[in-house]
Amino acid sequence: MRCFGRVAGLLVVALAVFGVAAPAWARGEAGSPPKRVLILVLDQLRPDYVDTFDMANVSGLMRDGVSFENAYLGHMASETVISHNVITSGQLPKDMGWSDEAFRDSDDVLGAGADKMWISGSLGRDQFNALIAHGGYPKLADYLHGARPGSKFIAVGQKNYAVHSSSGPTGDISVTFSSRNQACDGSGVNYRSPTGFNVPDYIASPVCGRYYVNAASSLTYGTGDTPPAWMYPLDGNRFVPGFDPERLGGDVWVADAGMEMMEKEDWGGMLLTLGAIDKASHMWGGITDTGTYPEGSPEEQAHLRFLAKTADEQVGRIVARLRDLDQLDETLIVLTTDHAGQPSKRFHGVDEAGRGDFNWYYGATENGTYLQPSPSLEPLIDTGNVRFSYQDSAIRTWLTDTSVAAKRRAARVMATLPDVIATYRLDASRSRYRVVTANPRAMNGHELLYWARRGQEIVDTMAAPYAADVVGLLRDDTSYGVAGDHGGAQRPVQEIPIVFAGAGTGARDSRRPMRSVDILPTILREMGIPARPGLDGRAQSLPHR
Repeated sequence: MRCFGRVAGLLVVALAVFGVAAPAWARGEAGSPPKRVLILVLDQLRPDYVDTFDMANVSGLMRDGVSFENAYLGHMASETVISHNVITSGQLPKDMGWSDEAFRDSDDVLGAGADKMWISGSLGRDQFNALIAHGGYPKLADYLHGARPGSKFIAVGQKNYAVHSSSGPTGDISVTFSSRNQACDGSGVNYRSPTGFNVPDYIASPVCGRYYVNAASSLTYGTGDTPPAWMYPLDGNRFVPGFDPERLGGDVWVADAGMEMMEKEDWGGMLLTLGAIDKASHMWGGITDTGTYPEGSPEEQAHLRFLAKTADEQVGRIVARLRDLDQLDETLIVLTTDHAGQPSKRFHGVDEAGRGDFNWYYGATENGTYLQPSPSLEPLIDTGNVRFSYQDSAIRTWLTDTSVAAKRRAARVMATLPDVIATYRLDASRSRYRVVTANPRAMNGHELLYWARRGQEIVDTMAAPYAADVVGLLRDDTSYGVAGDHGGAQRPVQEIPIVFAGAGTGARDSRRPMRSVDILPTILREMGIPARPGLDGRAQSLPHR
């Protein structure tokens, strides 16, 4: 794929030489605000992946747009099911209705009873919509509909919870994968169909057409029986393209669906979430997975270098399609991620096949039960007061007895677990966390400085009645979940790229701190759309050409 920045630069030079006026996005003339916004979320994209894996198209957007060098996620839990709603609502998790991979339904929004426990990553579209509606906050789709009635907000991605949480009740089209529900090649019911909300006929049909993808459970590209990937292995071509040119999966599937809708729909906003980098990073450890493998081999497709390059190619294809459709000069492009990630050099889960969910979850909820905890958690579970616990690069635990004394006891036990550096309890108002224990001697200098600067800020962003009662922060490069992980407050998990490009934005790095929650208000400012009072995020001013 050609680099967007190189093409843009050559185009401007050529237009100048031949005396033809450059488009507004290239020459920076004052003009109308952007008509559209496209958000590209490359799931678990660490900033250093861009250079490590030669992601030329992402690098081009960074170079030719406004790249925030000091961007950080700015919230916990640093996870997909949280951040996609943060990005499209401008709300912190404490004001969203759920703030973690699991939550206590304190207001009985989902109808199973007050204070019932739910796993948020297993919710359906209607359940996310109920939580968002109960929160009473508008989404990006609402703002865009108000600014340009009749235009559509579209969300596409491999992960249904990312698509549904980002789209919300007023999103017009959402496209994601179903479970395996079609027999397309005589091998059984092994294909995932496109599903979602208002899926266009040209995407859904014909049955077993382009957007039906082989997801055979036996198709793991060697990850099903190879540690550490076997804890969270591939399931067919949901996250990798595969080798069927008529039905490519992974990030190619997302890009193809998005580009087809760019052409055929009157869209005002689109979020494309590409999940392959995240999958590979979880399986192999992220930045430590830098090897090369035989070109065209199944093994190549399962590893990070190939999937990062594939994601980068989709960024190039998408920008080129905007140009071909004459939409580039009127589209604000936002490139970011939903969290970064780190290798689990200090791993405290169980490294066995299929252990991912059982390492992450402990307890029974209304939509999932996991009662095979890792031995590392036994001291906490042995207190007899653990209702549910989720642990990745941080530990978050909901208690049965939620008295202040019980929270303190649980936090002190949590402090004895491997590589815990600080513990917190949700205070009586459920509006902030209070430090119970801290162990500076367990941290190196970088960890100590980052914890002192950001720890309390980040933990407090999820403080709400539905949030965990006790939280344990961990050292860098530590996880209880899988080989590469996120979720906590560590610098490698929090530092992310945030880039604004197209539609006349200037080519300039900004050293201002920028968080995910600031993306929506910044979009609204650029598009000239008033934001409602009370947003948690803050709009940033962008330079223009």
